[in-house]
Amino acid sequence: MTPLILQAKDGARATITPHGAHAYSWIPAGGREQLFLSKASSTSDGTAIRGGVPVIFPQFANVGALPKHGFARTSLWRLVETGYRTESAEDAAYAIFDLQENIARLQIWPHVFRAELAVSVAGNRLTIQLSIHNTGDTSFSFTSALHTYLAVDQIADVSVHGLAGLRYRDSVSGVSECLEQDASLRITGEIDRIYANVPQLPAQLVMYQPQQITRISQTGFTDAVVWNPGAEKAAALADMEAGGEQHMLCIEAATVMRPVVLAPSASWSGSQTLSVEIPASAA
Repeated sequence: MTPLILQAKDGARATITPHGAHAYSWIPAGGREQLFLSKASSTSDGTAIRGGVPVIFPQFANVGALPKHGFARTSLWRLVETGYRTESAEDAAYAIFDLQENIARLQIWPHVFRAELAVSVAGNRLTIQLSIHNTGDTSFSFTSALHTYLAVDQIADVSVHGLAGLRYRDSVSGVSECLEQDASLRITGEIDRIYANVPQLPAQLVMYQPQQITRISQTGFTDAVVWNPGAEKAAALADMEAGGEQHMLCIEAATVMRPVVLAPSASWSGSQTLSVEIPASAA
């Protein structure tokens, strides 16, 4: 399947495959790859891609009767539009994909909908926006996420700021009500947390590495997921390259704790924006 390469006038670039409307590469202007993509990942039709930004809809994880993480990430999306537009005083390259119900999807999720994914890239920034429209005559509910795999040099050197004071569900321990007390979250092994009521743009989560700072903001999505499988579980994932868990961290914009309910003709939209900067000490 031929991927779409978006390239802004300043050289910033993102690569997206219509398989899942999946952005799997993002290189800021003058920068390096920012998204982790497992070398062992399959690109076969109907198979989820391990890395990049999987689009999760209409079900997050196994919470429901659908296949894990729903069907959006393994479906063929249609390219609707591509071009250039001005965003934050930058000439961004953008693309819009859409997905609708079909006979196979109606058999497992009996709702009429239109999903739209917009990807834009310019300068040091990548923005992905997911919109869901109820085009039917009955209400439906869903959970969703942008399952972003961020590339890191070494997970032991990473810290995440901006989560202190938030309540979270710890899927590793099974404890459903925890309070984040660390101003600087370090990843020391397996982690799988859903943070509730995450502040919206202009608030940011910030991921620090010795050579780079990554800022993550979101709108519409009410939760954030922080996930790394740790060495033991990563070794059991057939599509995770050996040692891959040492070079990735998922920081996902999500709506999980309270499903979205859409009335007929109603719409919902959520976005995640990533930006990078090089600290003066590393320049």
